[in-house]
Amino acid sequence: MSRDGNRFPVNQMKKKLFQYTGIFLAVILPAACGRQDDVPVAQDDRAIDQARALMSEGDIRPAVELFSRVISRGERLAEARLERGKAYLALGRPESAAEDFSRVIGMDPKNADAHYQLGVARARNKDFSGAAEAYSTVIGVQPDYVKAYVNRAGIYAQLGKMREAIADCDAAIALDPYDASFLVNRGIFYNQSGDPERSRRDWDEALRLNPKLPGAYFARAVLYHAAKSEYREALADLDRGLDLQPGYSYALQERAKVKHELEDYEGAIEDFSVLISRFPGIAPAWLARAKAWEAFGAPEKALADRRKALELDPALADEP
Repeated sequence: MSRDGNRFPVNQMKKKLFQYTGIFLAVILPAACGRQDDVPVAQDDRAIDQARALMSEGDIRPAVELFSRVISRGERLAEARLERGKAYLALGRPESAAEDFSRVIGMDPKNADAHYQLGVARARNKDFSGAAEAYSTVIGVQPDYVKAYVNRAGIYAQLGKMREAIADCDAAIALDPYDASFLVNRGIFYNQSGDPERSRRDWDEALRLNPKLPGAYFARAVLYHAAKSEYREALADLDRGLDLQPGYSYALQERAKVKHELEDYEGAIEDFSVLISRFPGIAPAWLARAKAWEAFGAPEKALADRRKALELDPALADEP
């Protein structure tokens, strides 16, 4: 014992205190510093989540700003660039989107989503060969990426490679046999390759799987029945498609044409009138209604519609 009654001398107590203080600093301070370092990461997580929420609500430009803020801090680069690229696509800026997707691929060459989105951006930019290449890379990285087969099929069709387009539809159907839209697409490609009977079988099968598929009724009506002058069958399919999707403008236009062929001129005028009310700037619709008015026996109304068609598109002057 020391003279003042303490168990340990003062110098020994000081030494112990310094040792414990050192342990405290060695253990506690690094942990505190670690928590501080995590703050920017947590902020970036919140910013990315907030930007995604903005995109889902249609507020694309503020989302781009948030993603750009994350990118400027140098954290979560790949994720933020991938999401910003998608936002650029939504803004109709495929070149900026492609740049972001390419940067992500540079960081992560096996990022299937980045390759897929690059394909989308190139297709929007009419670079169909580049888009096909990007989708092929996706399939090489992830062979069960169904959307890549579907999109590449569409690109091959654009390039006139119908055999390859059908093969990609086959692959998509094998991966997801319950998605009837793949059958609709393959039917269209069969039709374009000169095999209407196989296309008809695909559309029939698609409607068996999903009787509420307007696109299948439309394709079968226009590309099969109307092409074979089976106008009543075409009309039935178009009616069914429009019952399911009343705003289907292409179906409305084709139904008006079919009604004209069936000499239901009043019905054709009614459909063309609805179409014109929605899209008053489409000159061929005015001209088509003019022809229906002529057949209906209303030459003054036919003349007024023809004048309007020519006002919108003078090139239609050569149309009979």
